[in-house]
Amino acid sequence: MTKIGELKEKGYFIDVDWIRILGRALPSLVFIALRYPRLIKNANRACPDGPQNLKPEKLPYKIPKYKDGMKFCRSKKRYLRQTHLCNPLDKEIIALGNSLGAFQKSDWEYGETIFKFVNESIRVDFSPIKSALKTLYAGHGTCVDKMSLFIALCRMGGIPARYKLYSPEIVEEGYNLYMAADPLIKKWYDALGFFVIHGSAEVKIKGEWVVCDVSGDPYHFPALNLPFMRFGEDPSDKYLRAAEGTGVIRPEGLPFGIKFIAGLPFKFFGGTGRAINSSVKANYEKGKKIFEKISIDEYDRNIRKTYKPKWASSGKRASKVLAELDD
Repeated sequence: MTKIGELKEKGYFIDVDWIRILGRALPSLVFIALRYPRLIKNANRACPDGPQNLKPEKLPYKIPKYKDGMKFCRSKKRYLRQTHLCNPLDKEIIALGNSLGAFQKSDWEYGETIFKFVNESIRVDFSPIKSALKTLYAGHGTCVDKMSLFIALCRMGGIPARYKLYSPEIVEEGYNLYMAADPLIKKWYDALGFFVIHGSAEVKIKGEWVVCDVSGDPYHFPALNLPFMRFGEDPSDKYLRAAEGTGVIRPEGLPFGIKFIAGLPFKFFGGTGRAINSSVKANYEKGKKIFEKISIDEYDRNIRKTYKPKWASSGKRASKVLAELDD
């Protein structure tokens, strides 16, 4: 295989699949921004004291030191090798994987262990995209950052892993948390019926690809009355699903330029990020209080008995917003 062919196989180029996901969303945002500059101005003034990110004051874990002789998978096979922003051969990734049971547990048990670590230890927020290693040191990141760390730990332990990316439609609880927190994002989502990108990791165990959504954390879901995502569960029947007509892509790695593209909203719409992070932080604190009265496992058992997803009525909202834009 040529070098260009290898880069293409790794997903390093923004191809037609990426354009299909980004092509509807970004032009719509630009259109709204140009036609309604006051909306952008108000959005950037929103939540002036809100956090730029949700980096914890102190990491809730220790990053182990690498020692000679630690086991790790060094492979050039697809879904096991290093990709952009996801290096399973970083020494800290190797050390962490060994401390969490790589090559000591079964693939399923190791997958569950690192899923639990990333899901519970890395705070989800609205911040610029980082590498897997930087996410580990920061203790916070987007769903893509958490995926990169989880995938790096999988590959380091010899488990093939890839990204599953799509433009999501979200349940009402998530809409009220993320979209309604800021007027610009609300109008953008209402016009499109979906947000620009979300994702879950997929790992291959015993020949089958297993979905692993590591985007949340234990304190995030109860504040919204949502069940936790467990290792091997698909969020599409719980709280997030690919919006109709937008498609799903499963690249081995992230493309070059993704940090620049994903970083643009933080340059131009800083208030939006602060508003979303403020809302996420408030729900995080609410979740912590809930678990002062009930255990995590008990909450999850109870909510699963009655929970049914209520999807945001994006179609109706879209029609209303588009009509308003034409006024």
